[in-house]
Amino acid sequence: MKQMLYFCALFFLMFGIGMVYEQSEPVFQQVEKAVAATASVGAFEGKQAVPFTLKDKDGREVSLQSFQGKRVIVNFFATWCLPCQEEMPALVKYEQTLDEKTILLGVNLTSQERSKADVEPFVKHFNANFDVLYDETGEVMKQYSIFGIPTTVVINENGVIEKRINGMVTEEMLEKIGKSK
Repeated sequence: MKQMLYFCALFFLMFGIGMVYEQSEPVFQQVEKAVAATASVGAFEGKQAVPFTLKDKDGREVSLQSFQGKRVIVNFFATWCLPCQEEMPALVKYEQTLDEKTILLGVNLTSQERSKADVEPFVKHFNANFDVLYDETGEVMKQYSIFGIPTTVVINENGVIEKRINGMVTEEMLEKIGKSK
């Protein structure tokens, strides 16, 4: 008799847990919602790019908005990053092929560097002629959800992110970006 009572209690307990579980929102759905909420900040494909203003090597302020109406390719990098070093020749070569309607911007994650003084020799070493801006506080890095570098973001003429590449870009990838205008 006791066994039957335990069995019935266990049955109703399991039934109750099952009903509560069925009514609850699965964890993976909660995670999906949280990720979708962070994507709306403008750091991912299909979103309006987050506007920013940073200083160049001469201390002049340059804003993303000043390139409105042009296609902007923003490459986030650091001098100590080996993949950043490996992709730099491809970026330099690609920049030479761009027309006046497309801009290549480098954004150095200066807050992640040992010294801001490391950046200019790095840029000169690779003969990079494109503008390099300094994210000294790490604010733009946060706004664009840069978790790994290099990261390249392609922004169309309307200010919408059309492509985000987490990791190193190659000449072939840059060529495809150029053809997707």
